[in-house]
Amino acid sequence: MENRNNQKNIYRKREMSAEKKSNLRLLFICIISIIAVAIIVSLSVSTVNKAVNNETEVVSQDTPEPEPKPAPEIPPATEQNDLLEIAKNAQGREEKACYLTFDDGPTELTNQILDILKQYNVKATFFMLGRMIEANPGIARRVYDEGHLLANHSYSHNYKELYATPESFMGEIERTTELIKNVTGEEPFKLIRFPGGGHNAGDHAEQKQQYKLLLREKGYYFSDWNALNGDAEASGTRTPDQLLSRIRETATQPNIVVLMHDAKAKKTTPEALPSIIEYLKSQGYGFYRLDEIKYYKPGEKPVQNSLIM
Repeated sequence: MENRNNQKNIYRKREMSAEKKSNLRLLFICIISIIAVAIIVSLSVSTVNKAVNNETEVVSQDTPEPEPKPAPEIPPATEQNDLLEIAKNAQGREEKACYLTFDDGPTELTNQILDILKQYNVKATFFMLGRMIEANPGIARRVYDEGHLLANHSYSHNYKELYATPESFMGEIERTTELIKNVTGEEPFKLIRFPGGGHNAGDHAEQKQQYKLLLREKGYYFSDWNALNGDAEASGTRTPDQLLSRIRETATQPNIVVLMHDAKAKKTTPEALPSIIEYLKSQGYGFYRLDEIKYYKPGEKPVQNSLIM
């Protein structure tokens, strides 16, 4: 009987030993499996990161950061801000230079003008009203997207309100500058055109001369014109032939700033524009924006005291 009990105990011990060995083997296999999975996951993550890094490098090579625009090659506005005089006296180009400008937009007419400029690969400057930018932001954006210059023509174009005080004048200018900035997403080239022109004669002439000094203090250029198509010279609508004829009469200097309009009522301006561009090209003019004036010759910066106001 005692021998039988001893045998049973021996069998139990053997079974327990075998079970322990089996459990140890299972634990060992689990540990090995966990380590193998960890290694595989680590290698996979490393491979993915390397692929992402390589893809990022390729993308960065394919889409380089845009180069900053070169600074205008003109005297700073705080020294001389009459851009028409700067343009007329510019010496940095061998060819004659034409700066086409359009006032009072943007309007639906602006799209017609842009189509023609695109057709002839010509860049221009658009002196925009703040209230018209608010009314037609998409058209203003198209002007910018197609490489033209957005400039400032006040917010309201209401002489009485605009020229009433220095505060009212600069308030409209700064308000329109912010609207241009919102359209382009960048700091604008600080250029304005006085509604009615900045000449020392006529309506609000005295105030305009004071405001020119104020603009200079704040780093703004202003620009009048020395050639025009005459689309605002008469109360009635001028024909395309009349507009071309006026360009022929006034485009006589080597460097010209041309006044035109893209106001809604000036429907014959885009009709005449192709013949105006072709005529000016035939006279040897190249076309530029007003922030592309090359005032200085390469390697030179002449001082012209006659230009300092």
